[in-house]
Amino acid sequence: MDRTDPVRKFVKLALLFCLLVPAVTLSAQQTGNGESLSGYYARAGNNASPAKTAGNNIYIKFFEDRWVGMLFIPYPYASEVENDVIDRVFKAVKKQAPRAAIVRGKYGLLSEAATAQIERYGYLQDRIIFECGAMSPCTIKLGNDHLELIKPGVINEHIIRYDHVANP
Repeated sequence: MDRTDPVRKFVKLALLFCLLVPAVTLSAQQTGNGESLSGYYARAGNNASPAKTAGNNIYIKFFEDRWVGMLFIPYPYASEVENDVIDRVFKAVKKQAPRAAIVRGKYGLLSEAATAQIERYGYLQDRIIFECGAMSPCTIKLGNDHLELIKPGVINEHIIRYDHVANP
């Protein structure tokens, strides 16, 4: 038996260990911030003056493999759309856009066209970070049954609360 065989086995095991430890760490990070994959988040102020001013209700949904979607349904039509339809629209959008995209349509579920943005997200300390069409990335701070979307502004950050809506 050659004396290099135990050394080769050790090197192979060491390389395997080095490859597995980061994968386990990444897996833990994907669920470590507490984002909910069930249901979606609805902006506080949907169907009220913020929606009237912005011209739409806004919803956020997290998907597997670190995807996030934002859905903009025109106001006042959005006030007529049921929760289960919003969840189904998100699923239809994600199926239509398997990679980062901005898409517009009725998705076979709405009577007025809505706009959806699908992006990858990552983590920055205890926050979720993703591109949101602003000058700088948006961040999300999660709480119990809500999130705060922090959008960069020219003078100040805009902090918008979204409440979790469970699957109907």
